[in-house]
Amino acid sequence: MTGHTNELATRAVSEAELDTFFRAVFRAFGVDPSDDELAMERITAEPERTIAVFDDDEIVATAGAFTFAMTAPGGRSVPTAGVTFVGVRPTHRRRGVLAGMMARQLHDVHDRGEPIAALWASEAAIYGRFGYGLASQLLRVEVDRVDAGMRTDVADESGVHVRLVAPATVTDEIERIDKQLTAQRPGSFGRDKRWIEMLVQDPQSRRQGRSSLQCFLAEEAGRATGYALYRTKGGNVHPYGLPDGEVAVGAQAALTPAANTALTRSLLSLDLMRRVKWWNLPVDATLPHLLRDPRHVRTTLLDALHVRLVDLPAALVARRYLVPFDVVLDVSDALCPWNDGRWHLVGGPDGATCERTDAAVQLTTPVESLGAAYLGGTSLATLAATGRVSGDADTVAAVATAFGSLTPPWCPTVF
Repeated sequence: MTGHTNELATRAVSEAELDTFFRAVFRAFGVDPSDDELAMERITAEPERTIAVFDDDEIVATAGAFTFAMTAPGGRSVPTAGVTFVGVRPTHRRRGVLAGMMARQLHDVHDRGEPIAALWASEAAIYGRFGYGLASQLLRVEVDRVDAGMRTDVADESGVHVRLVAPATVTDEIERIDKQLTAQRPGSFGRDKRWIEMLVQDPQSRRQGRSSLQCFLAEEAGRATGYALYRTKGGNVHPYGLPDGEVAVGAQAALTPAANTALTRSLLSLDLMRRVKWWNLPVDATLPHLLRDPRHVRTTLLDALHVRLVDLPAALVARRYLVPFDVVLDVSDALCPWNDGRWHLVGGPDGATCERTDAAVQLTTPVESLGAAYLGGTSLATLAATGRVSGDADTVAAVATAFGSLTPPWCPTVF
């Protein structure tokens, strides 16, 4: 572009520069951040993992990462970079700024010994060229609670006591419940106290015309076994004077079927509310199976985590596989040349090995497709049907089966 002759400088920001960095991030998304939003971002910020591109003293592009551990199929936690804050000012597009940041970040992730990078994409079309594959999906759900009724043969909830509590008073219980659930679900991250604090923050900017944050806490034998965080919005515009309010559920988690049933019933029992909306549920959500008529559960399927293998052998060895298999992969990876080439992968339920080889290739794939298949939510057979993975049908079927997961991946944490 014309009019830009300055040399751009790239570096991490300091703690003192975080607000300036976040303002640049928010502006890239078309938003002016409030003071409380800036304060919330500081709760989980890792300044040393930020990338800021400066034109003179102005930040014109940003990227960053959080330090996570993601559950892989088989239950092991894999060090993971949670990529975030990616944006480029319109005045500095088509100059290689984004490509430069993403490459720099991948090298940093590799140097830190994190085999995986993962992100939520604001624009999903962007990240495939950087090796990220669509690895999990979510359901956005709406139920008309006036017409919906729960089945009578669901889990007995008579031993569950549901209390309405202030969210900030039960952060220890939320953290304990989340930690127990994390190991059961591929794609989930263990939320530490910073992220639990972020979860229960209640600034005006988050409300969007709704109530303050509310919390149902489910207890069994005096011990918390589930929670639901939600907001309500009263409605008075229904033409016939009927209840027309809305419940927005931000999080729901339970350790037992009884707690899950009790929490769902409580959310569907709020007076003067017509619609209950869950914005992020797993694709195997229990909700349709709790209602007498599953058609009252209106769902939208959306992309969720996009995963990138940064250290290919370490990532593939870290997960477990449904059935034994033995395959030679030819992997293309232009951004991480240490991944590029031929690999002998042998795996099964008890573990895996992955080593360089000169043996004959059986399956050819870009690293993006391996990222998509990594959590077991996207089948290699599906990708082969699109032409994005190639090999003979029997090999594709065997490896696709091995890469599957009995529990669909899901990430309750947006970062």
